[in-house]
Amino acid sequence: MKKTVSLYLVKEILPIFFIALMTFTVILLMDKILKLIELIVTRGVQLSQILTLLLFISPSFLIFTIPMAFLLAALLSFGRLSGDSEITAFKASGLSLYQLYLPVLLLSIAAYLLTTFLVIYGLPWGNRGFKATLYLMAQTKADIEIKERVFNDVFDGFVVYVNKVPIQGKKMEGILIYDERDKEKVNTIFASEGFLVSHPKSQEVILRLINGDVHRYEPKTNLYQKMQFDTYDLRLELAKTFATLGKKLKEYEMSIDDIKEKMEAKRILGQDITPQEVELHKRYAIPFACLVFGLLGVPLGIQPRRSGRSYGFVLSLLILLSYYISLTASEILALRKMIPPVLSGWTPNLLFGGLGIFLLIKTSRESPFKPLIWITEAFDFIQGKWKGLFENV
Repeated sequence: MKKTVSLYLVKEILPIFFIALMTFTVILLMDKILKLIELIVTRGVQLSQILTLLLFISPSFLIFTIPMAFLLAALLSFGRLSGDSEITAFKASGLSLYQLYLPVLLLSIAAYLLTTFLVIYGLPWGNRGFKATLYLMAQTKADIEIKERVFNDVFDGFVVYVNKVPIQGKKMEGILIYDERDKEKVNTIFASEGFLVSHPKSQEVILRLINGDVHRYEPKTNLYQKMQFDTYDLRLELAKTFATLGKKLKEYEMSIDDIKEKMEAKRILGQDITPQEVELHKRYAIPFACLVFGLLGVPLGIQPRRSGRSYGFVLSLLILLSYYISLTASEILALRKMIPPVLSGWTPNLLFGGLGIFLLIKTSRESPFKPLIWITEAFDFIQGKWKGLFENV
């Protein structure tokens, strides 16, 4: 009996969890998706490369969306069971609320382990892969976009004209470059030949010019200069353009081991390590939210009410908003040294975890929680007014 009920609850929760996970992840990724689509349209980047980038940046979002999806799944699942009187039937058959919570606990532990794995291993892997893919995209695009006997303006700030691009190899012949990236010094460069050079460590793509001269004009001083060169390296801004997307993930670039090494180095130099301590405790605390939201989802889901599923969705958003506001606030207080760094990440878990245990005990005793009743009544009032507004139209 208990095993059958547990499997039934798991089958009830998992579909909602995966749908919510996909929805929340897409919403959070939307800004990145729009920027990557722009690369397809304006830069001609391949769809497979865009999908690879999305795969690499997904861990930085999944560590947040997994707890969010689990809370929504627990709320909606137990809300549906409560609305259809199945919770009452389970209790009548001799099952307590704690026994019904057991499969939720096991699922929340699994979500916690998955999120912890992503924090420890997924984030560093994703950021290394993201940067490597950006570098390969920049290198590939540079090779493709430089066409012979065409003024190539795909690079930011300068135009490249190549008389001949041999089919074999990357060497170009008869090169003319108009470089106006520095408005105070406009350069016109002639070179007999050139080729692309890649630097994997610095992730730069350089156009190396051979045997030529640079004609430099400074508008402010009306000064003209001519310089001859045997070798001249010109950094392509296309690599820089792609790399700017990676800078948005800078806060997640460091692994936990890297953070600890930086803390140790700063400690030796006598520098403040509070920001690193806050980040470290935050990394450990965020996966624990899966266990906290599992505690909250069960009692909040089976509270008696007349509202539909929209109630569970709205309530989950309110809880998530409150949780992450408290997380941000505690982080700010820790950075200002008003509270210890250890509390920066764990304060929300302690507050909401204590609330979850309290609600689970009260719900098991069928004792109403008045603030929740007030929220339910307010939601029903707003929902009724909203429906009445459309009925009168």
